[in-house]
Amino acid sequence: MKRNVLILMTILIACCLSGWGRGHQAGKTLVYSVATDGFVNVREAPNASSSVVGVIATNRSGADLLSKNGKWWKVRINGQVGYVNSRFVKLSSTPVKLKNLPIVHYVVIATCESMDEVHNFFYSGPDAFDGMPVYEDMVDGSAVYKICYSCHSTLKGAKETCKIIDDLFGEGFTKIWTTEGLAECVFVHDAPSDEIVPPHTPQ
Repeated sequence: MKRNVLILMTILIACCLSGWGRGHQAGKTLVYSVATDGFVNVREAPNASSSVVGVIATNRSGADLLSKNGKWWKVRINGQVGYVNSRFVKLSSTPVKLKNLPIVHYVVIATCESMDEVHNFFYSGPDAFDGMPVYEDMVDGSAVYKICYSCHSTLKGAKETCKIIDDLFGEGFTKIWTTEGLAECVFVHDAPSDEIVPPHTPQ
């Protein structure tokens, strides 16, 4: 009996470390991006001119499929409901992985070790940072949460943004974080209605 419990615990730990249960639920069929440019836009309505309300990042979490209507699929990801063009996604019971995705450079204004730290940052920090998206990264096997001002398709663009922010808040305030494809956005702090939430896709 003890041996069986030990085996079960080992399997559960391995599943957690491999990312199951966070968008990769084993055995559950999800909608994954197969876009080679790194992401698929989730739109408010089923047409290409509709507003973008989120993204499904390639090589990251899948979205729940809610319905199909021709080439447009209704999905839910991170609590956001919208539509994706079926040409750029795939239904799969296992995570879909592509190689050679574009490099993305993030301008990071803070790195937190827990979501409690993230909430404390927004509570105590300048109002100017309200609405900043929070992305998950793994450091030495543990999740950390990076609050990002913007993301860029070129290192030059990221450095220019860093200089502007550092001039306001002090040298070294920002750092550049480089990923293959988009990082995993896990949280967006509520922003006042008159502020624009920075894009989750590269500038």
